[in-house]
Amino acid sequence: MKSHNSYLHAGAVLSVFSALTTATLMYGPNAPAADGFDAVQGLHQNGLYLYKKWILFLHPQFAFLAALAAGFALFRDRAFLVVAALFYLGMWAFTEVSQQAYIIDALNQMWRPAYLAADAENRELWRTLITGMNGISDSQYFVVIFAFGVGTVLLGFAFTGRDMLAMFLRYGMMAIGIMSLVAFLSYYAGLSGAGSTVGVWYGYIYGPLQIAIRLALALWLWRAASAAAHNQKA
Repeated sequence: MKSHNSYLHAGAVLSVFSALTTATLMYGPNAPAADGFDAVQGLHQNGLYLYKKWILFLHPQFAFLAALAAGFALFRDRAFLVVAALFYLGMWAFTEVSQQAYIIDALNQMWRPAYLAADAENRELWRTLITGMNGISDSQYFVVIFAFGVGTVLLGFAFTGRDMLAMFLRYGMMAIGIMSLVAFLSYYAGLSGAGSTVGVWYGYIYGPLQIAIRLALALWLWRAASAAAHNQKA
């Protein structure tokens, strides 16, 4: 059982990492806006542009492993909800990691440098690939935001405790998941009337709430590990 407690502690640390990566993605510095197609291709050499792609590559890994730890602690009481939540969160994590891998490698290490180095005759080939990448990446985001929304709602439902921390996790995750699905419907299913609500949500509420949820999950996991260790000694 000691190894189980160690996993809960590790999940708590990973949840802190996911909070830090969320904060960096939301509030970290961005590269200045590039004007024109050719200028945008030069971003492959811009560290302020690339570092967030690397953080987006790592962030889902931290968050999913923390969710696995929470699922381990919740499984006995809410097995189906936990399995379903982890299925969708696993889909989210894998898709977002692969999305960022395409952007980091294919787009920024191969196609953009090749486009800028090509002569006029061959540039259209690379331009076509780069333009097509927008559609591929957006299609991956289609899966990312849907799976994240469903998985987060389900994981929120799995928290059944009546203490303030568990209730905050339950309702905070449900709010994040539901608003992610509203955004999904707004972006992809014609729910245009929700656009202003989605803009306010991501502009003012999502960042602070998501950071708080990830830190609260870290505290919950640490407490769960301590409670399990205490019960082993009793």
